[in-house]
Amino acid sequence: MIEKSLGIVLGQIKFGDTSLIVHLYTRRWGRLGILVPGARSSSKNRKTHLFQPLTLLELEVYYKASRDLQKIKEARNHSPFVHITGDPVKNAVALFLSDVLNKTLREESPNEDLFDFLSYHIQYLDVTDHSVANFHIYLLIRLARYFGFNPGLPDGDHRWLELLSGVFLPDKPQQGQALPPDVTSQLVAFMQIPVSEIGSIHLSRQQRQELLDGILRFYRHHLEGMGEIRSHLVLQALFD
Repeated sequence: MIEKSLGIVLGQIKFGDTSLIVHLYTRRWGRLGILVPGARSSSKNRKTHLFQPLTLLELEVYYKASRDLQKIKEARNHSPFVHITGDPVKNAVALFLSDVLNKTLREESPNEDLFDFLSYHIQYLDVTDHSVANFHIYLLIRLARYFGFNPGLPDGDHRWLELLSGVFLPDKPQQGQALPPDVTSQLVAFMQIPVSEIGSIHLSRQQRQELLDGILRFYRHHLEGMGEIRSHLVLQALFD
């Protein structure tokens, strides 16, 4: 039976001479792998442009729950990018976020709220005229609540975020890892603003890198098997 859903491209792997295996996060099924025969062929009908990171697709799938890889009938671009493809900064942010999402969105069960959150913010990244230097930081902080380890807001004198417990503490813990007060205060600031105001938080290159490193360590503590994220080095070079 042919079934339909929206999907966000997380990544792709070459398969055979001309095909692709594409990993998506879909609104209907959660994480999904599809086989796209001939996507890399030399013909004018090749479809590699449809499967770039974070592209939002309308999918028609010969869906069968017992299959590891689903068969695709049709894929259409739901919201063609206006700026992400041609803007080197936005493109680098998209590549980084797709790398993180590909390694963290492991659930095959659907979460429509999470899908809608991602879809909205990907489209915001594409069309906004505001600075996106802090966008990836904002998104990762807000994304944590969908994974169940959002720390919430601290009490006034709790200035250290202990990474393993995800709890704010008044003093530096004797054991474990914690974000220091200056980094914690930046994280809390992002927790309290809408995406349209992320440019109001001014970070130096070093501050942005320290905060991102802390957030990635926080994720690795709470998401088993996440592994290393290296694509942020491209962002670091751009924002330098």
